[in-house]
Amino acid sequence: MDLSSLYQTNAQPIVCFQEDFLEIEGSTHDLTAADVLEVAFSRIRQEVSGGVHATLRIVREGQSRGLHPVVKQEAYRITREALLNAFRHSEASRIEVELEYAPTRLRIAVRDNGRGIAAGFFRSGRGGHRGLSGMRDLAERIGGKLKLLSRVAAGTEVELSIPGHIAFLSQPNVRRFGWAQV
Repeated sequence: MDLSSLYQTNAQPIVCFQEDFLEIEGSTHDLTAADVLEVAFSRIRQEVSGGVHATLRIVREGQSRGLHPVVKQEAYRITREALLNAFRHSEASRIEVELEYAPTRLRIAVRDNGRGIAAGFFRSGRGGHRGLSGMRDLAERIGGKLKLLSRVAAGTEVELSIPGHIAFLSQPNVRRFGWAQV
């Protein structure tokens, strides 16, 4: 799978981002039905061994809404992979997860101020590893889109966007101009 279309910047990163960690099938880090995404994301840091000194910030925009169980699970797995990559490889001092519950979509962005991802990585890939391509496959499987932005010394951003009619258990009854029906 060619991931070069995911690379969205003209600046050339200098460091390769490893992709050894996606556990697509049979993950032991799956969510329970009661887990809240923000809390589950905050626990991911504990999975990283060694001297990780990055500050993790989790921001929620909008009011939490119920998610379809499959969407919730896969969104967690994609975000977990992005966070693990940021903690393990970016050498970032700051990592942020932004979770947006918008009326028409669920958006989760993981960004860091680390080293970035080498452009050649997207063309050559890494034999047998499915990190970035696995994340993209999961996003497409649940009807979402995955974007990756990266540049030297400015870090990396991975954004997952899932349409609301797919992500949320119930959509509010909204008219064309955004007025709620009563």
